[in-house]
Amino acid sequence: MKLTTAPSLIDPARDVPELLRHARPAVRLHPRRGTPGVRDSHIGGPVWWPAAEPWPRCADHKDTGGRAYALPMVAVAQFTAAGFPEIRFPDGTDLVQLLWCPDWHDQPHPQGWGQACRLFWRRSAELTGPLGEQPDPAEHWEYGEDMIPRPCVLHPERITDYPGGEELPAGLAERFGAWLEERDLADDLTTVPGYKLGGFLGWGTTDRPDPLDCGDCGAPLELFLQFDTTEYGLGTFGPDGAPHRFRPLEERDAEPGDAVGDPLREPVDMIVGRFSHGGLFTCSADPRHPASFFTQ
Repeated sequence: MKLTTAPSLIDPARDVPELLRHARPAVRLHPRRGTPGVRDSHIGGPVWWPAAEPWPRCADHKDTGGRAYALPMVAVAQFTAAGFPEIRFPDGTDLVQLLWCPDWHDQPHPQGWGQACRLFWRRSAELTGPLGEQPDPAEHWEYGEDMIPRPCVLHPERITDYPGGEELPAGLAERFGAWLEERDLADDLTTVPGYKLGGFLGWGTTDRPDPLDCGDCGAPLELFLQFDTTEYGLGTFGPDGAPHRFRPLEERDAEPGDAVGDPLREPVDMIVGRFSHGGLFTCSADPRHPASFFTQ
């Protein structure tokens, strides 16, 4: 199934050409509820886990008596190099898996989470005995369900993303904001919402950390994967009152608020941050360094 984003009301090549040099490629993932295979790229669902490797656990939990205990981490996402060549896979790897603890921990992660948010980079040819049965989050997590994803298949769409005002040069950010205000336009060009690989995160709640660097080597961090409570807003787009720009063109007949439209707008069924979005950042020098997760 192909899912397509409507064009922006703003053409940076024509209207604000200074934005072009700050653009980055990104991939809107368009997750939709389904039954992904263990070897597929997906959000939620089973991952291709080696049978001989223990399933990771988060030990940062205490019972009412103050005694520490561990709970199995939750499989969040899996991506293959064949499906997503945009990912900078370390040499010798072609599969990446994200597991985390769905309980709240201090930000940024993993500085606050310890080892409770982890990326595993693998070579699929070496996975000869995938784990047959993986821990069921429903059997272990009495709370934290808001950060347990529903299994979703992906419908990737390659796009161009632009940074928000926090990451634009001050003069350009001001000129772009004034240009929008003069024309009574909303910014539908920068920090594309929804689930995406790459691009830019919007920092409207916490402000962007400065510096945003790797805790291991000091290299700049870059957005690896964005999470979002909803794929798009409920407002209209353009003078003709069309649906929100980021609602795929192929799904314009499904209205949010009913049994069909709600799973399209909130497919992963996670509440991220303050009912907003978050981003997993990796080291630009070596993505095997510990990742950091920030929510808004």
